[in-house]
Amino acid sequence: MSREEMRIVIRGDRPRIVIIRLGALGDCVYTLPLVSALKARFPHAEITWIVEEQHQDVPRLHPGVDDVIVLETKGWRRDFRVGRLRELAEGVVALRRSFAARDFEIALDPQGLIKSGVIAWLTCAPVRVGFGSAACRERGNTFFTTHRINAPVDGHIVRKNLSLLAPFGIRVESPDFGIHLSQDAKAKIRSLHQQVVIGREGRLVGIHPGVGHPRKRWDAVRYAKVGDQLHEQKGVRVILTAGPGEEAMVRQVASQMRSAPVVMPPLRVGELAALLSQYDLLIAGDTGPLHLAAAMGCRTVAIYGPSDPIRVAPFGEEHWVLKKACPCGWTPELHFNRHCAAVPCLEAITTEEVVLAAKALLERPSAVIGGCRGLSPGTQTILR
Repeated sequence: MSREEMRIVIRGDRPRIVIIRLGALGDCVYTLPLVSALKARFPHAEITWIVEEQHQDVPRLHPGVDDVIVLETKGWRRDFRVGRLRELAEGVVALRRSFAARDFEIALDPQGLIKSGVIAWLTCAPVRVGFGSAACRERGNTFFTTHRINAPVDGHIVRKNLSLLAPFGIRVESPDFGIHLSQDAKAKIRSLHQQVVIGREGRLVGIHPGVGHPRKRWDAVRYAKVGDQLHEQKGVRVILTAGPGEEAMVRQVASQMRSAPVVMPPLRVGELAALLSQYDLLIAGDTGPLHLAAAMGCRTVAIYGPSDPIRVAPFGEEHWVLKKACPCGWTPELHFNRHCAAVPCLEAITTEEVVLAAKALLERPSAVIGGCRGLSPGTQTILR
């Protein structure tokens, strides 16, 4: 039996487990089922999550996360670039000592980067589980793990993350995100709804035009046309949302619309989750709020450019993914294509296709739309 396949035996009923998932929003959301599966098997486990400051609210959505450690690795890179090597070394040593005091037993690294592998090693956990080199975004990650899972590289990231639990004998058929909405978050959304007079007599359709990378961004004018056409449907209310720094794009979409959409201010992750739980549908590109919506059980129309929907489609049922073939010749990888300047695959998606998909989901509220082998259940991909 190889080292990667060795069974890990946990002694005692209160293992101290640390998860290293630094970001981004969607990736952190798709790591939450790891917590649910661990707590289901080890109810008394002490689970700590190490995350970048920007995304620290995501692990706090799950009541099974007992502690969150916030790191700012950008500072490490800055110190290295400017030659502050002594300060960097002193900080790393201090961090390792603080981790050692926590006496972690197991570290799980679903991130697969060199920096996440280094952090896993710094935890001093004697058992450090990561992926084999083929499934890591940076193969150097494998130098820092003790157990490496040869996860399939052509499956959804949720299933890939859960494969880290195989050495513990844990198999998950139905992933559970375990998100708990706080009373404060729900109260904030109720207050916003009252301010803009949103009731529940109609259907709420959200549009989130912002994305984390410009290569994933669909045209603002097209989003506006989609919003207007859906607003014409009886009983549909269109709501625009923005993440931090995306306010200008949302204003651009709103200014191009003939109808008057509801424009939400940027929300904290917990508040956004509460809002998405009220939506009948969300339309967005490959961005964190899209994946948070899927985790909340919200139907979605996903507009994909140089991303691989096999790996990162919205997880669950009743999602419609629009993805065109890439004329540049790019083939799916562990990450999206950052190098195609024109992104013709994204530009080829029309407003008519997005509206058609949205109407299909809204008009058949209990139907599972489409289906494509290899995608999460209920996902339709249009390839032309």
